[in-house]
Formats: sequence, structure tokens, C-alpha cells
Amino acid sequence: MRQHVLYITVDSIRADRMGYLGYDKPTTPTLDGLAADGTVWTRAMASGIPTYFSFKSLLGGVYPLSHTSDLGLPREVPALAEAFQKLGYRTAGFNSGNPWLTDADGYDRGFETFRDFLTDDQDGYGIAERLRELQRFVPDHDLVRDWAGRVARTGCALTGQVPLEPAERVTAAATEWLIDEVDTDRPTFLWIHYMDPHYPWVPPAALLERFHDEPLSRLDIGRLWHTVAGRHGGAAEQSIPDSDLEAINALYDAELRRTDDAIEDLLTVVDDTLGLSETVVVVAGDHGTELADHGNFSHAPRSLYDEVVRVPLLLRGPGVPSTTMTEPVSLLDLPPTLLNYAAPEREDAIPDDFEGTSLFEAEGDPTFTNVIYGFSPATRDAGNGEMLTACLDWPWKLVDREGTDEQELYNLERDPKEQRNRVAQRSTITDELQSKIENHRVETRQCQRTVAEKYRIRDRVAMLHREGAI
Repeated sequence: MRQHVLYITVDSIRADRMGYLGYDKPTTPTLDGLAADGTVWTRAMASGIPTYFSFKSLLGGVYPLSHTSDLGLPREVPALAEAFQKLGYRTAGFNSGNPWLTDADGYDRGFETFRDFLTDDQDGYGIAERLRELQRFVPDHDLVRDWAGRVARTGCALTGQVPLEPAERVTAAATEWLIDEVDTDRPTFLWIHYMDPHYPWVPPAALLERFHDEPLSRLDIGRLWHTVAGRHGGAAEQSIPDSDLEAINALYDAELRRTDDAIEDLLTVVDDTLGLSETVVVVAGDHGTELADHGNFSHAPRSLYDEVVRVPLLLRGPGVPSTTMTEPVSLLDLPPTLLNYAAPEREDAIPDDFEGTSLFEAEGDPTFTNVIYGFSPATRDAGNGEMLTACLDWPWKLVDREGTDEQELYNLERDPKEQRNRVAQRSTITDELQSKIENHRVETRQCQRTVAEKYRIRDRVAMLHREGAI
């Protein structure tokens, strides 16, 4: 029988907060145990940020801009779950309320069971959802919006209402499916996306006590939530007190531990129903998030610092070696890796349209993170389509903002926090990496044009069919 595959993705999770990667607080004991028995990639890079770009690679197997600048899975490329279905797997997906991972953007494709806790489940949203609806009636005035936002976030914090599904509830839904939908004739592909490390951070008090010495009231949490929200549009001039930064980091760590505990509960049921010894388990972040590292609390496509593009990535299961891989790799390579483990004997297991290769075949090639900066997800307006691109060719990382002369060059070995831009001192390295970025952009746009032409021809043929011309 083929191996089961448990695919766990976590939103806004930073690699530097993993215990197995050296963090000194008890955020990830469950993931640490998985890492000890499997393969860990210490420099895994998201191929796009935020979620709506990253998941084109994680569930679509393609670069985020190689087919279209729009959101969602490209319709002409098989989704990862569809590839597993083709191999005879039963499939289920559980998304913890991320609005960019719904059926509207094709993320239900290939899943026999799919829940996003938005379109199918409104329990528990209450105040948070009503406040979100009222938001459109707030006058477009900075002071009024700031006041309204503060009141709304404080109210949500006081009542424990957040517009995302907590990890324990998502785990309960997934484990209920595992127990009730037993199928001994087919292997299982189960995907779960957890949202807890994504702000707002309103963790249970018992968890927060492990990471913060001073108690935080719900009023404190609401105030800090408002502070974080205010820094998503760019660094404010006013500095944040050290005590607030400490509290915000504690809230983040507590939500990470909350996710880790939920994964522990999930693995217990997986062992009881599928058998961990027969299951490949993968854990990956879709992107990280800034915690005032460079002034913001954000992961919008405005910067590509390591705190937002470097993510945890580990694989554990039958046939997976126990080792640590230090070569930079891209999340683009994760879907073909999973399919390779699912059906190593099938040459057609990996769709031809997938653009990555197995993670175990990485040869030190540069990795790319590509986004449309200034993209408006609400209107899906890509503006002039200019790209913000990072090229990591260890230890050098160049970030180039297309259409401008803005570039940043960092030596990550000597400057892991990316504080010293070396672009003026290292012209030869800058030119080399810029050339690689330009080549990558040319390939990306060529693919976009090819796909657009296919769409044009397909739509033209469909119109002629409707008119009876052919």
C-alpha cells in the first residue's frame, strides 16, 4: 500500500522561532520531535509572499507569477490534490479561515472533502464578523478610523473573538474526518493550514504565562493588537516601548505553541487511524512575518527580508533520512517531493506543468522570491505589474525593485539580520545576481504570455462554438 501523506502548512511562521533551529523558548516541542527523526531544511525560502502568492507554489507547484499575476491556482495547471487523486488517494483539505485559500480561487480542486471555515462554517465569529461588516460605514478619516479600530479590536480581545479559526478547532474537524471517514482501500492525502501565528494574537492565558512573566489583560492584548495593525502599512515614526515589543513577541510565541500543541493532538489521531509509521509528514510555513525587525509588523509584498521569506520546512516518515540540509531551497520544490514519495515508481506522478524538482535533488542553485509590489488583493489590481524580486545565492542575497534603482544586497552569513546594505561596495556580486534576476523575470513573463495566448485561443474557440460557427 502506498504511504499516507499529511501536509501541514502554517501561516506567518518564522524559521528562527523553531526550537530545532536554535530558539531558546519552548515554542515547538512537537515539531522538534519530528525534526529529530526526519529531514530539516534550515534555509527554506518562500517563492512568494504573502499567502495568495506563496500557495501558488505550495498547492499549485508553480512560481507565483509564472502563469498569471492574478490570485488563485492557475486553471491550466493540475492542483497538488488533483495529482494525488490521480494516484488513487482519498483527499481532504482544512483551511483555518484564510480568505485567500477558498474555492473562489480554486483551492478546493482535487479535495473530496474541503472546509475553509468561512463559506461553510460561521460558528464562533459573531462579534468579529459583525465588526468587519460595520467597518465599511466608518468615515474615511484617520482619527475616526483609528478610534473605531481600537474599539473594535479591544472588543474582540475582551470577548476572545478573532476572525480566524483556532488550531484546536481545526484539528478537531480534521481528526473527526479521519475517524469517521476510514478507508482502508485507499491511501490518504490530508492538508491542514493553521493560522494562529498570524495576527491577531489572542492566546489562552495558560499558554501566554509560559512566555511572559507579567500578566496581560485582555485590554492589554487589544491595545497591542491595535499597535500591530497600525504598523502593517509601514513603519510609524513613533517608536514602540521595549515592554510592548516583549509582550508582542510573547503573544506570538504563545500562538506558535498553541499550533504545536494542536499538531501533537493531530499526530496522535493520525497514528491511531493511519499509522505514523506509514505516513509521510511534512510541515512548512507559507511565509514568515516581521516582528518590528525592520520597523513593521507585516508580511505584505513590500519587503523580502528573511523574517518574511525564510520558513520552517521538515519532512519525516518512511524512507525519509534523518539529516539536516543547509543548502537554500524553494517551497516550489515541495509538491514534486511529496508526489515522489507517494509514488516513486510512477513516472507520470509529477505533472509536467510543475516547475520544481525534488528537494533532495537541490544542487545549490539560486532561489527566487517574486511578488508584484503594490498589488491590491482587495481589487486584484496588479498596477503596472512590476516585480519585487529576491535572489538568494548563498551567502549573498540581492533584492531588486523593478522600475526603480532600489536594490539591497546582504551577506547573510555575516549579517543575518540584514542591517548592512552592501550594494554600493559589492558591484560585481550585485551585477551577477541582477543578471540572474533578469533572466528569471524574462522566463516568468514569457510563460505569462504563453498562458495568456492559450486563454485567448480557448476563449475564442468557446465563443465560436456558442455562435455555431464551428
